[in-house]
Amino acid sequence: MPISIGVYEIINTLPPAPQVTVHQPIVLDDGNLELALYGSFLPIPDLSLFNGGNCLHVVPGQLYTENGDIEMNVGRKTANITVTSLCDRPIQVGSHYHFLEVNKFLQFDRTQAYGKRLNIPAGTAVRFEPGETREVQLVEIAGNSVIHGGNFLSDGKFDESKIAAILENIKSRGFAHKTQDANILKRPKTNLCVMPRHIYAHTYGPTTGDCVRLGDTSLIIEVEKDLTVYGDECKFGGGKVLREGMGQMAGVSAADALDTVITNALIVDAVTGIIKADVGIKDGMIVGIGKAGNPDVMANVNTNLICGATTEAIAGEGLILTAGALDAHVHFICPQLAREAVASGVTTMFGGGTGPATGSNATTCTPGPNHIKYAFLCDFLC
Repeated sequence: MPISIGVYEIINTLPPAPQVTVHQPIVLDDGNLELALYGSFLPIPDLSLFNGGNCLHVVPGQLYTENGDIEMNVGRKTANITVTSLCDRPIQVGSHYHFLEVNKFLQFDRTQAYGKRLNIPAGTAVRFEPGETREVQLVEIAGNSVIHGGNFLSDGKFDESKIAAILENIKSRGFAHKTQDANILKRPKTNLCVMPRHIYAHTYGPTTGDCVRLGDTSLIIEVEKDLTVYGDECKFGGGKVLREGMGQMAGVSAADALDTVITNALIVDAVTGIIKADVGIKDGMIVGIGKAGNPDVMANVNTNLICGATTEAIAGEGLILTAGALDAHVHFICPQLAREAVASGVTTMFGGGTGPATGSNATTCTPGPNHIKYAFLCDFLC
């Protein structure tokens, strides 16, 4: 209970109606019954009366992860480069921003950054302070290796034969550039993008092999497979991935892109199984379950799950997605039924009646199209 209720708000309905917010309202096992019952004229019971049973102390929705780390962007080429900020204010670069295209006041070997981005967890960012020099690791982009956006220094498909023209463009437009020290280029390029499993699960949701407690019950489920890609997750944050040319595909129309994407959801389904994946919605229907994002720079993006600038996002990390319940015996007596149904997880209702009519006494008189039409027309009266 203390974990379930972190903040408690008390609103007085009488003038002047002050509002009080209490953080961590439950901090003691028993509290103070004398204060709790003050003014109620009820007798103060002995605390020993409440110690009869052995309560199961559980954390609702608790994650159980395996030991070890998650390595991201596995198998991709990396490069270590030295970056100096010549700017008078901080510059922040997100995980999936094409590093060649960054602010002109960041000085580094931009030819080494061609076709690469920061090798950091998806949705995070690196901050370059004024005058700071630091070494960062870059990783090659995945998917179709097509670069769009930024400052348009290298627009189009990755092609090493374009480097000379890109370098000329960099110099003519006044972007800071400095040839990389050969000694740094020769350093062993071990993958620096590693995250402990328990941190990964709390950031992107549980992955294959992790377990989750269902609410505060004794039921525990295990994730059977993860359809997302480590390092290419769709994520919002300080360096959010879902931006045009990064997690959002550039130049894709609303007709071809998803209307909505639910990112990194834990799906519990009798047919699909227990999986972690992105879910795509188009025209009100689920059109795909798998890896969503931008196939130009991300690996294994499902062709039905392309995100564009018009795609709305719902963060599914830490949430369970499951099919709504079906109620096959409903008396349609009032529109409030639908609200109560959705609130309790029921998304489909079969039944009979059109409101204050005899047919509502049973579920055998299912409303026809005409009755439903008039019911919609009366919505504004409710």
